[in-house]
Amino acid sequence: MRSHCLVLLFWAQCLVAAGPEPIRAVVSETNTPPYAIFNAAKELQAGLSKDIIDELGLSLGRAVSYLNLPRSRVELWLQDGKADLACFLSPDWVPDPDSLHWTDPLFSTQQLLVRRKDNTIITAVQHLAGKRVGTTRGFTYPELEQVFRLGDVIRDDAHSLESNLLRLKQGRLDVVMTVDLSYHFYLKTTGDDSFAADPLWSEPPAVYCALSRHNPQQSAVLKAGFAQLVQSGFIQQRLAFYMGSGQHTVMPAN
Repeated sequence: MRSHCLVLLFWAQCLVAAGPEPIRAVVSETNTPPYAIFNAAKELQAGLSKDIIDELGLSLGRAVSYLNLPRSRVELWLQDGKADLACFLSPDWVPDPDSLHWTDPLFSTQQLLVRRKDNTIITAVQHLAGKRVGTTRGFTYPELEQVFRLGDVIRDDAHSLESNLLRLKQGRLDVVMTVDLSYHFYLKTTGDDSFAADPLWSEPPAVYCALSRHNPQQSAVLKAGFAQLVQSGFIQQRLAFYMGSGQHTVMPAN
């Protein structure tokens, strides 16, 4: 019996020494660079998401375990308590926003309609009538959902921005929908000058991180940690690194 107790004590000491459980963060491969940059083995290597969540873990004294899930499974894993957080989402982009906790806004991002340079400028939804729009598989586009559903505008999914832009260049798409950070990072890293980009007519949406409700105390700590990253200017610095200052608006944390 004594030896059995000693073994249990040993394992208890090991668990204490190991520290708190890692933060389980979903970063989907469908997040375009520089939001997430994966290697050939589909392991997260760099990007804005890793910068922010690594800094969060460091500030809380916790390791981070990254989960690469298909976009369609992100909310399910949060709702089931299999993951703790997922970033670069919005309550407007998920079917049941009340099933999750949300951080304060981290920053805002301008949505863009990318076209070939010789094509007409797009300034209203009517200009998309009958056109084929390149979108990212699993993503929601609230401003265009109705015209997609009615068939007035054709939604054509791909796995990555690069794939969509290649298809645009080949004439297989009329327009590609993306966000400013991803598009300008693409230009910065490729030097490709084949395209022009028109801002979507709606207000730039705020971007958040979604938090699992399974551990309310933890979600409160994570929310406070993200707010501190906004207040300290860390997120703005990382945005400036990837695209240059002045391109995004950082939202004040409450």
